[in-house]
Amino acid sequence: MIARSRLIAAGLDERDIRSLTESGQLSRLERGIYAPELSGTPDPMIVRICAHNAASTGQAHVYTHTSAALLWGLSVWRARPLVHVAHAGRRGNRGPADDVVRHNQIIPESDVRIRNGMRLTSLERTIIDCARLLPFELGVIVADSGLAHGADEDALRRLVSEGRGTRGIRRVREVLAAADGRAESPAETRFRLLLDEWNLPEAELQLWISTTGGPERVDFGWSSRRLVIEVHGYAKYFDYGPPDEKIVAQQAREARLVAAGWRVLNIYWPELDDHETLRAKVRAFLTTPHALVGVA
Repeated sequence: MIARSRLIAAGLDERDIRSLTESGQLSRLERGIYAPELSGTPDPMIVRICAHNAASTGQAHVYTHTSAALLWGLSVWRARPLVHVAHAGRRGNRGPADDVVRHNQIIPESDVRIRNGMRLTSLERTIIDCARLLPFELGVIVADSGLAHGADEDALRRLVSEGRGTRGIRRVREVLAAADGRAESPAETRFRLLLDEWNLPEAELQLWISTTGGPERVDFGWSSRRLVIEVHGYAKYFDYGPPDEKIVAQQAREARLVAAGWRVLNIYWPELDDHETLRAKVRAFLTTPHALVGVA
């Protein structure tokens, strides 16, 4: 982030700044705050939070809720694109910018951490705050991700105990009861919650299976019937390599599992939105003659 004063000190005038902005070499993020052209595809909300922080130098503030979750690197799905920031003694609700939510609250220093020069709520406090703020499914996604990032379960229990009787604490308890740090993506979290909702046989999560090509870890497994369900989110194909190579690798991995005597069902991200169709597909897979029996 570059302040306008630094650009002026470097010898640029207003015409230069305007020209660089119009050409895309500079992006105006806040009044008087710019960023050079960025390589890659940085999360626009993280860029927005950094811009807010650069424009708020000297003000005592702490990033909270989904803003803190993003800064921690947690999975945040479908959350509204808002900057959540706590200012002790300041009025709540939205500030001058429409996308900034100011929370009038004091965050204890024991619940504050510093990452990349920014003050934000602790990992555990962030999980609790998101559980209060977000719908159940989205709150569990954040909680799963937080546990996978090493959130301290004793600290979570302490915060829940301290919040006894406060607004939203029941939702917090429900989210934490459903959370599981073994989930490696929002897609896995969403599917696990659906399995619970449908009362289908409980799966073993992140199950290791021996194959001729070495051990393979699968998303959901039923060892007694040698069944595997793999849940594929968008990122599985577009992160860490070209999509074609990812698909070929998936097919080879599936062939090794089949050769080892396991049956595999693949589920893809768009299917998670059609609950009835997906339930029928999964139930049929689990109730075939070679699968689990006695499913209601």
